[in-house]
Amino acid sequence: MAGERKFDPFAYLEEAFLDRPSSKPKRGRPASADKEGVKFRRTKLSAPRPRRKAAPEEESVISEEMQSLLAAMPRNIEFLATFFGDDVTANYYQGDFKESRDELIRRLIDPELTLEEVSRLLGVCPATVRRYTNRGWLSHHRTPGGQRRFRLSHVVRFVDEHGRVPEE
Repeated sequence: MAGERKFDPFAYLEEAFLDRPSSKPKRGRPASADKEGVKFRRTKLSAPRPRRKAAPEEESVISEEMQSLLAAMPRNIEFLATFFGDDVTANYYQGDFKESRDELIRRLIDPELTLEEVSRLLGVCPATVRRYTNRGWLSHHRTPGGQRRFRLSHVVRFVDEHGRVPEE
């Protein structure tokens, strides 16, 4: 078959991920020129939305008991933080406590989460959570061993900033 082009799978894949040259940039997107003077539109990446479940479960993950606990939590935590002190408890332990009362309450309200826990909460794979942190979208810190750790408040802020709140 003379004149027929040979199919190159690598060229086909590379072609799929390249922007097409444009004569003028699209509205709101600046154009940048490469070495040959061909202009490509600059794309901005944004956080992908996690996939929804195929079918909603019949029973909610948060039980009625947990819902009532969540509703009462702000009032009860404030009471526990202000009303009681460490005076009596300190009499029964030798030495100082390893964390202050404020640090204890913060640890309970805003727990430290692992990569697995965050990926399960967001409904994405761990590699996606790593990508979120590498791009600076999701705050984290590292353990002495180099593991990523997240605060629940940072995950909630990420959900809020990137529109991952349920439709009402």
